[in-house]
Amino acid sequence: MQNFKIWDKRDQNRYSLCRIPGIIITSSGTLIIYNEARESRSDWAMMDIFCRRSTDGGKTFSAPIYLAKGSAEHPTVNNPVMAEGQNGVIHFLYCEDYGTRGGRVLHRTSEDDGISWSTPIDISNSTLTDMRNVFALGPGHGICTRSGRLIFPFWLVPKKFGAPVNAHIPSEVGILYSDDGVSWHTSSLLTNCAEILSPNETVAAELEDGSIYLAIRHNAYYRACALTRDCINFESYTPEFDLRDPICFGSAVSVGDTLFFVNCDNTGQRQNITLKASKDGGKTWLAPFIIDENRGGYADIAADKNNGKLYVLYENNFGEELYLAVIDEAFKHN
Repeated sequence: MQNFKIWDKRDQNRYSLCRIPGIIITSSGTLIIYNEARESRSDWAMMDIFCRRSTDGGKTFSAPIYLAKGSAEHPTVNNPVMAEGQNGVIHFLYCEDYGTRGGRVLHRTSEDDGISWSTPIDISNSTLTDMRNVFALGPGHGICTRSGRLIFPFWLVPKKFGAPVNAHIPSEVGILYSDDGVSWHTSSLLTNCAEILSPNETVAAELEDGSIYLAIRHNAYYRACALTRDCINFESYTPEFDLRDPICFGSAVSVGDTLFFVNCDNTGQRQNITLKASKDGGKTWLAPFIIDENRGGYADIAADKNNGKLYVLYENNFGEELYLAVIDEAFKHN
């Protein structure tokens, strides 16, 4: 395994934090990493979103390519997510002000491996605007299924709870999906239940049998998961007591018959970035592989199926640093 520090707030003056990291690997083998670049720690800070490209497996990255910029009207551009479609088009979704206060949910595409991007298209009408306040995608990455369906999990705060417009709880989870990359639809919602409290940040992985596994953060020191086959209804929704978590974003990716999951395996601090593997769709987990015992935060994961590597992009100290771990032996993990 190799581990690279790829951003440090001390290296430049403008941004205080690079938060909410995401990573994808395109069909050409290019790594694209992206994040919120915040001027302060607040989730509602003035911020931009940029991506960087690597064509050498994460050893070097391009200069930032700006995908969204905060403005006086909408200072917060948040929750960037990407996925590559079957035709090689990269889809990028994000929000302005969490879709509140006139802010939109927007969609951009790239047809040249992330170098240039289309004009943003407003897809807010597909995000249940009549029933919710805050709306946020992912974070992390979306997926394209073997059938070609684009899937981007989201979380939102329904108006029915009477919370302030900018509140992040009580929250519910769903899926935003598209079969053509143009029209977007939403699933039913996953709500509070006895052992799952305000489900929120979620990532999807397609299992070998075609079902969609959702790895879910909620307000408890363990994870939750759900399964769906049609992206409309859910056939299971359960706590995962074996997956410890400090109430932080973790991520998943599926390769063949193996589901990989990464998070801070800790119930107290955002540290101990750990990889686990499952051969039965997340029912049981094999022995953990520790990536970084002393650091941690939000972590996203991507798999390069051509070279057998996993890439884990993760924060430290709430985005004061970003690290990239390259795990060469990942697909041999057992």
